Amino acid sequence: MARLNGKVALVMGGGSDGPAAPGEKLAIGNGRAAAMQCAREGAAVLVADRQLSAAAETAQAIRDEGHRAQAFECDVTNADQCKAAVAAAVKHFGALHLLVNNVGTADMGPVVDASEEQFSQVMLVNVRGQFLAIKHAIPEMQRAGGGAIVNVSSLNALISGGGAGVAYETSKAALLGLTRNVAVSASGANVRCNSVIPGIINSTMLRRYVGDQKIDFSPRIPLKRMGTPWEVAKAIVFLLSDDASYITGTQLVVDGGVAAAL
Repeated sequence: MARLNGKVALVMGGGSDGPAAPGEKLAIGNGRAAAMQCAREGAAVLVADRQLSAAAETAQAIRDEGHRAQAFECDVTNADQCKAAVAAAVKHFGALHLLVNNVGTADMGPVVDASEEQFSQVMLVNVRGQFLAIKHAIPEMQRAGGGAIVNVSSLNALISGGGAGVAYETSKAALLGLTRNVAVSASGANVRCNSVIPGIINSTMLRRYVGDQKIDFSPRIPLKRMGTPWEVAKAIVFLLSDDASYITGTQLVVDGGVAAAL
């Protein structure tokens, strides 16, 4: 039986704006994979993204597989749009049970080179955006009898290096604090909240930042390969599902053993 049958999921950042991997017909990032995997597990999915065309591509891919999905344009820096995304999920599918916060942006500079404006923008998207989605989702989840939230953080929340910037690392660490706080404060609404921590994933975001550089990441990964967005998505679905019914306020690391090897 599909683990998310009868549930309605809102996936923030469910589009994809990077290049496709060789052999991919549709560019797959963590958010798109999460939206499609939620649908495959039985959920009706509202795909929200800053680029409506990207969200629409994901929703169409879901419908092509015989599942239910709608697209919605949402810039998470806008509080009204975050509230509207939650309302759209309820309007289209009658309730809201699940939220995936996958929206994120990155910088690449150390603290002395980072501008105040760049730091503020990364925090605005990566932390405040997730806060706004959660703030508006929890009341609807409570009305639906409870639910689950997964925030997509990063291995850079736990370890430094790999070229990530000061704002990105700070924001991804902040998400772990947000997750813990929500897990405790929303428990009375029967809402669980956890984080997924992807390591080096062969996703659209990685390919966008690496560009034409030929970088072999496998030597630094104990499993000797990069992960895939589908592996991140399956971890997300596990935490959303009743299989994780007694898990809240924690982090699931999906990194091929990188953190363990340090």
